[in-house]
Amino acid sequence: MAFTGSFVYLQWAPESTFNTAAANIAGSAATQFGFEQKITSWSFTNNKIPLSQLNDVRVKTYAYGQTRGSISLDFVLSSPFFLELVGFRNGDVTGAACDFTHTWDMCAMDSEAKLVQSFTTQIGQCAGGTDIVRTLTGGIVNSATVTTAVGETVKVSLDANYANEAETATLDACLAPLSVCEAIPFTFAHGTLEFPSCPPTIISEVQDVDFTISQNSDHLWGIGSSVAVNSFKRLFEITGKFKASYTDTVQLRKLYAQQNDTLCNSPCGETVDVCAATLKLTFTNDLPTTAERTITFAFTGISIADHNLSIEPNEPIFEEINWQARDCVVTANNSVATAPAAS
Repeated sequence: MAFTGSFVYLQWAPESTFNTAAANIAGSAATQFGFEQKITSWSFTNNKIPLSQLNDVRVKTYAYGQTRGSISLDFVLSSPFFLELVGFRNGDVTGAACDFTHTWDMCAMDSEAKLVQSFTTQIGQCAGGTDIVRTLTGGIVNSATVTTAVGETVKVSLDANYANEAETATLDACLAPLSVCEAIPFTFAHGTLEFPSCPPTIISEVQDVDFTISQNSDHLWGIGSSVAVNSFKRLFEITGKFKASYTDTVQLRKLYAQQNDTLCNSPCGETVDVCAATLKLTFTNDLPTTAERTITFAFTGISIADHNLSIEPNEPIFEEINWQARDCVVTANNSVATAPAAS
């Protein structure tokens, strides 16, 4: 019998101690990333080193280097708490009773943003009477990419490494369901994109949009252990792009202005400092009043990297804008009072 993903569960929890399995990884305290969770790649290695010898063409023996795993995950965005793993930690919370607002501000969390939040992932499979459960510890997210396009949901891709793993034979009998108030995922159809202009204007006829938050994180090894003993992050980077109908030169002029190190002239005759402006990407579930759920990514310190066009006979003309940001503030409202706690 061949087994499919319908036999598998995946859940995660933040670690309070690097590479020590989170106590909350089992039971209802654990959480899922979102709908349509997919493992797009998964590998674990002991970095075997083959050793040869003079006067012989064969491998004589093996030594073993650093243990390391890597895993890439995709899911549909409905919960914002994956952000806790990509540099947005311990955000502010306001509200009550199934209507909480979470705010993560990179500028206000400098000390926290410099630290990598490690996490534990548990992946279980009921394989015809033989349970397979693997617990991955010391997980660190290298990058998170959010993408969406016409007719699609909003998808998130996580690229992560982990320090070690262990196998048990007991499936978790109490999986972590997504909250009822998080049960409606975000889609492209209920999104808006606002880019710096005078005044800030929502761009219409956007075809697709994506951005990547990179921690450039890595594991740190020490003498006496084949397993990573700590983690760190390098330069924090935010890059993105969007494609929209090419109907004017507003975006192109911003690129000109940056090239000349000047403020750009807006269509209304004023100047706009793009580096002080905000690019806002907002999604909602389009439900009324207290059932409405929104998430807004507000990027500041915008620098346009390049402007691209492709023109074909009898086809719409679209411009693609590639940009980079210095900082980001994320605001999301949902029914959950606190983000998953490290344990």
